[in-house]
This record gives sequence, C-alpha cells and structure tokens, in this order.
Amino acid sequence: MDLDLKKIGEGCLRVTSQRIDDIDEGIKTLISNMKVKMVEWHGVGLAAPQVGYNVRAIVVRLGNGDTQEMINPRISWTSTERQSMSEGCLSIPEMSVDVDRPTKIRVKFQTITGEHKYWSLHNFDARVVLHEMDHLEGVLMTDYANETLPR
Repeated sequence: MDLDLKKIGEGCLRVTSQRIDDIDEGIKTLISNMKVKMVEWHGVGLAAPQVGYNVRAIVVRLGNGDTQEMINPRISWTSTERQSMSEGCLSIPEMSVDVDRPTKIRVKFQTITGEHKYWSLHNFDARVVLHEMDHLEGVLMTDYANETLPR
C-alpha cells in the first residue's frame, strides 16, 4: 500500500471520518504505512484523511520520541488554559497559522492491538493530537485563520 499525501483543496480533507469498528489487516497496514510516511515526510502527526482514507485513525510522534497510533481517538477533557502557537501542516505546505488551543487534554483511544488507552497530554503533544483530530472532522488549520485563505 503506497500512500500519497493529499493537499489542501482535495475533498477527502473536508469529510468527517468514520469510526473504525474492526481493526483488521487493512487498518493495521494503513497505520503501519502512515507511521513510515509521517517520518519520511518529516511530520510529527498524520491523520488518515491526509492520505485519502476517511477513517478515525491518527499517528503522532510525541516529544519523548515515541510514535503512537490512535484509533477512534476521543477528547474527554481540555484545560481552560490556552495558548496560541504557529502550526504547520503536511497537507498545506509552506504555510503556518497561529492556532489557539488548550494546553492540556485527556484523550481516549485504541491501539493497533485493540487495547484501550486513556492519556493525559500537555503542551506540544496535546497540540499535535488536537491538530490531527481536527483532520478527522474535516477541519484544517486554515479554518482558524482570521483572514480568508484558499480551501
């Protein structure tokens, strides 16, 4: 399975992704290839819609260097403390946008083996997960910009 990076303007980036009910070999292969491509493309996160699959799967590289897949991720809590930071996106090359996000989150998800996890993340790790989860809802970082940008 060879994956191509989808860029702003492609319809798959504006679709709400479907829940994964069965972590079958196809999903496992997709996630494994997403991890490889995320590193190859020098990213810290990648969502399935960015490679043309509208399913609820993301991969992230955490600040400690670990790479983690998150299947059906769900935010259960966000802090009231927020921070604005410049974000980039593999699907929107050579552009950055200041995005205001919570500094701490709690996220529930499944691993590739189906194990359920519940993590508390903060600062950059929280931001990466929130950015990738936006992709699962068809939201791009440009949606946070004050000016009108191409979609």
